[in-house]
Amino acid sequence: MSSIFKQQYTTKDQDGKTIRKRSEYWYIDYKTADGIRKRIKGFKDKTATVQLAAKLEREAELAQAGIVDKYAEHHKKPLSDHLDEFKASLLNKGTTVKQAEQVYKRAKEVVSNCGFIFVTEISASKVQAFLADLRRDGLSIRTSNYYQQATKQFCRWLMADNRTAENPLAYLKGLNPKTDIRHKRRALTNEELDKLIKTTVTNTKHCNMTAKERAMLYILAVNTGFRAGELASLTWQSFELDGPAPTVTILAAYSKRRRNDVQPLRLDVAEMFALWQEEQGVPPDSKVFSGFNEAKGAKMLRKDLKAAGISYRDSSDYVVDFHALRHTFISNIVVGGASPKAAQQLARHSTISLTMDTYTHLQMHHEQAALEGLPPLPSLSGKEADLAEVPILLKTGTDAQVTDKANAAYKPAYKKLAKNAYPEGHKVASVDNVGKEEMEGNRNIHQDNGDHKSLSIGKLGNDCHCELPTDSGERRGRDSPR
Repeated sequence: MSSIFKQQYTTKDQDGKTIRKRSEYWYIDYKTADGIRKRIKGFKDKTATVQLAAKLEREAELAQAGIVDKYAEHHKKPLSDHLDEFKASLLNKGTTVKQAEQVYKRAKEVVSNCGFIFVTEISASKVQAFLADLRRDGLSIRTSNYYQQATKQFCRWLMADNRTAENPLAYLKGLNPKTDIRHKRRALTNEELDKLIKTTVTNTKHCNMTAKERAMLYILAVNTGFRAGELASLTWQSFELDGPAPTVTILAAYSKRRRNDVQPLRLDVAEMFALWQEEQGVPPDSKVFSGFNEAKGAKMLRKDLKAAGISYRDSSDYVVDFHALRHTFISNIVVGGASPKAAQQLARHSTISLTMDTYTHLQMHHEQAALEGLPPLPSLSGKEADLAEVPILLKTGTDAQVTDKANAAYKPAYKKLAKNAYPEGHKVASVDNVGKEEMEGNRNIHQDNGDHKSLSIGKLGNDCHCELPTDSGERRGRDSPR
């Protein structure tokens, strides 16, 4: 049932006394076809307002019965107004200003170029045709997918907010971006990374950053995998450099996952940053890389790569831009022996496939080392080789170390990668292969030894031993890193 009334409000008379008054116009309170209470302004005349209220109530009942279009009011509103309200909705639910603006602009560009004025004019085939024209003009498949996703998100919002009955773009699917990779990244090798750091720290100031500031930026990037925007957001309060487990935290406002990300630090990296903080003597709330402009990160790195004699683009058309430092970090932790799950968590990825397929780059000698774990071939001459008498040395393929093949059991590559992820004290012997007495003996050996090694945080597949010059002279001895 609808109701009509005059609104009351307080005001002051000529003597300054507070009085209550009633509005000149009547107002109508009624329930729409969606079951939502709505209040609108009527007329000064009560009879006319009663008639309008009856009309609105009748239309709502007809819409609920399916006789008239209950979305008629929204369908008459221009899409430009809906887009503005869509953007406001994104901001109200906590989306960052940058992300909301990006989605809004993409959806608006598709709507405008397709010539859509009202909701009922949105057509999936026209959107497909427009995006196909953009791709023919040089737009990548990945970017085309982004435009389609933004427009579909807008249409989903229209339906969820009871502005239309269905999503006209629901059946559209994105194309495979792997068939059209425009910017193929690669990871830096250990030698290239070492050369980059050593050359950068002795270079001159450019891009508003000193040589040491840039070197420290690259060191942190390849030891945390932080993105350019995340690195730019760091203050000294982000670091916890004291104690045996140093960390650095990205606040939710700057993290791609929209939550606080606490990343562990290697002890040597933590000590390096503790010394650098002492040298600078800046307040805790100051920026760590105050001169770093994330928009110019690729240009800055490219200049330092050139100074180090490292090609930006290799013979296979793979490039080293600033985001390639994140690829380097993830590749190194995988090659260094981290389990796939640990690599995914350190990379802060939602899926393991993103970590392993997109960000992990293995070189030929890594693949060759994995092949050495295959079982020995049988003799084709019919004579079984006596491996106990004929020692065969097996190269690992990475550091020229050798092992006795007679004592080397077949281990799949994934087990080799994961074996360092467990302390020796936690390895479990097989009951089928080891007798009770032998198990007891092994237990005693572990108890007497007491040397339980945990995963070495000093090995990320990268031995970059470069001493950065400090203003404080020789490094002071420390019981534990700051």
